[in-house]
Amino acid sequence: MDTTELRKFIDEKQPFEKAREGFWNWINTWKEEDPEDYFEAFRNEDISSIELTNQRIALVINCRFDTPIEFLQTTLNVYFKESLIAEYHYIQDFSGKAIDDVLSFEKYSILTMED
Repeated sequence: MDTTELRKFIDEKQPFEKAREGFWNWINTWKEEDPEDYFEAFRNEDISSIELTNQRIALVINCRFDTPIEFLQTTLNVYFKESLIAEYHYIQDFSGKAIDDVLSFEKYSILTMED
């Protein structure tokens, strides 16, 4: 399989940079729209130290539907206090337009474990 088109997309559309912007937008919107839920996750922690690292970019063909849905998914690892706490998935169509995003907390991260 030739990855030339995917590499061209990465160079032209900068999906990792877009995903970083999307992540911070997601976090800020969460804090604004559902402060109780946000506080339950982060308490009064200073989240400015969150580090985002590139995990992967993938061409996805989701066959769960009558007509398969094709998209590109960029995934960032989310580190907080030097621990992997989540993965952020940024989904785009082939023109680079954002379709959806989701923050998936790791089952055993410092934020999901009981005190």
